[in-house]
Amino acid sequence: MNKKPLIIIGINDSHDASASIVIDGKLIAAVSEERLQRIKSMGGFPKGAIEECLRIAGVKKEEVDYVAVGSKHVSVDNLYNIVPTLTIKDLYKLEEEYWQPTLYQNKKIKLKDIFPNYKPKGTIYYPLQKIPFGFNRDLKESDIKRAAEIRKNYIAEYFALPSEKIFFIDHHTAHAYYSYYSNPFRNQNKKTLVLTSDAGGDGIYESISIFENGKYNEIYKGHSNTLAPIYSYITLLLGMKPNEHEYKVMGLAPYAKAHEKKGPYEVFQNALEVDGLQFKNNPEMKDRFKYFGDRLKFYRFDGIAGGLQDFAEKLITTWVKNAVKKTGIDNIAISGGLFLNIKINKAISEMSEVKSLFVPPGLGDESLPIGASYVLLDQIKNTSLENVKPLKNAYLGGETDPKDVEALIKHPIIKKYYSVKRNATANDVAKLLKKGEICALFSGAMEFGPRALGHRSIIADPSRRESVIKINEAIKMRDFWMPFTPSVLSERMSDYIVNKKRISDSFMTVSFESTDLGKKDLAAAIHPYDLTARPQRVEKEISPVYYGIIKAFEKQTGIGAVLNTSLNIHGKPIVRKPVEIADEILSNADVRLDNIYVEGILLSKKQ
Repeated sequence: MNKKPLIIIGINDSHDASASIVIDGKLIAAVSEERLQRIKSMGGFPKGAIEECLRIAGVKKEEVDYVAVGSKHVSVDNLYNIVPTLTIKDLYKLEEEYWQPTLYQNKKIKLKDIFPNYKPKGTIYYPLQKIPFGFNRDLKESDIKRAAEIRKNYIAEYFALPSEKIFFIDHHTAHAYYSYYSNPFRNQNKKTLVLTSDAGGDGIYESISIFENGKYNEIYKGHSNTLAPIYSYITLLLGMKPNEHEYKVMGLAPYAKAHEKKGPYEVFQNALEVDGLQFKNNPEMKDRFKYFGDRLKFYRFDGIAGGLQDFAEKLITTWVKNAVKKTGIDNIAISGGLFLNIKINKAISEMSEVKSLFVPPGLGDESLPIGASYVLLDQIKNTSLENVKPLKNAYLGGETDPKDVEALIKHPIIKKYYSVKRNATANDVAKLLKKGEICALFSGAMEFGPRALGHRSIIADPSRRESVIKINEAIKMRDFWMPFTPSVLSERMSDYIVNKKRISDSFMTVSFESTDLGKKDLAAAIHPYDLTARPQRVEKEISPVYYGIIKAFEKQTGIGAVLNTSLNIHGKPIVRKPVEIADEILSNADVRLDNIYVEGILLSKKQ
């Protein structure tokens, strides 16, 4: 008689809601709710993502044994999906009419008073009618307890499980387990030092842990590293949206001159410093928006971005150095939203104190379900934890149904404006790229995390600087200073990228210096000012279609890489179904996309 497999569904029900499914220790699927609801950073109960994970795994929800939720506590405002709902204008209103009167004048103001007509974006599945819309600080203790009960009861009822089968896992512990167990080097290293940091989860901003032969030991956690929220507030002060546009600030930073950065750097230095494994915050920094707004108002925007990034790199490398010195461990893994900053990760990777560094894909809160599932396996002492394999690829979403491909081909926009070539080859796509044309690429299982890795991508010749202008102006509506990324054949990586320590370079999670040949062949796919790259290593056995296209392009041009950016329009998530290419991208009158390669079919704009 066959033993029933142990099935765990992982959930993140805060902002960037997501789900995963782990069967006998094997990660089968992981999907973000935003891909289903088509709203970036969608929060709340991830019903669509759960159903998609079950569908991919071929599992009925009645067969699920446990549910692992990637935070013990969630702020009620996140259950109301506040992160994607509020606009930049709303966030300024929130600062001026809520936070500053509350923090500086001790006024009793409630969030619902500031936004009396608040209506969250998307579909909220939790029954929140009896819970007031507000920050936890506004609510009665009974309301906060009721919200916790609603989470647990709703999840238990949805899966028809007893409540003791629903586990709420500490936020930063989930981050740590995800990074460690995804690490391909963990079996080579007896000890791994894992650092996590983000804008807060379960009352914690940062943690340091040691994994020794798979055993977890948390040596420090604190609520003092406020760098992630500081970065978000500076994003807002620069007129961009927090929790979404921090990467734009990072991309802007290299353009700043040294004399423009000096003043802002000193402002940040006076606000936050490292103290051993902890951090010290300036007590005057009650409200970060006002604190920095007052002190930075006489500085240029690029100087602010550059000063912030330099400060961030110095702060975190000092913290890492202290952690290595304290523990004697130089094999590092990191996770948490702060480490979406690839330049911080680059600075860590270049430290003489660091021997190895692993930065997994999707290391923000979207990966909490995966880490929480691994923590649960450890807590229940299940032997399938030993079956957890390092993460070889991030293609954890669903593959495409042929009916969905036909739905795109039959779409009125495609029928009117595009010719259809079935059984198209990699050579056909490579020829288009060689001619300087842009091509959307939709193939295989969807990527997990914020990066497109060749399965839901827009690609171009990486040597042509005009490719940047074409994509920015005709398709993506991106800011001019933002770099793209090179997807590079595995065997050509050392020709283009300087990676002496063999840092994992498969997921676009670390930035590297480029070689002289890289500066030439990848001119359009690296940062246009500092000439660094956040590459993706492309391997034949992991992504055969994408590898085949780049290989064909190499045979025609000698260049073993393509320029890659995500297949979406600005402000929308990466597409999940082929028809979304037409509905969301091509339906925009300003978009001009000449070619679409979808599951072996080439759609080309009619002349």
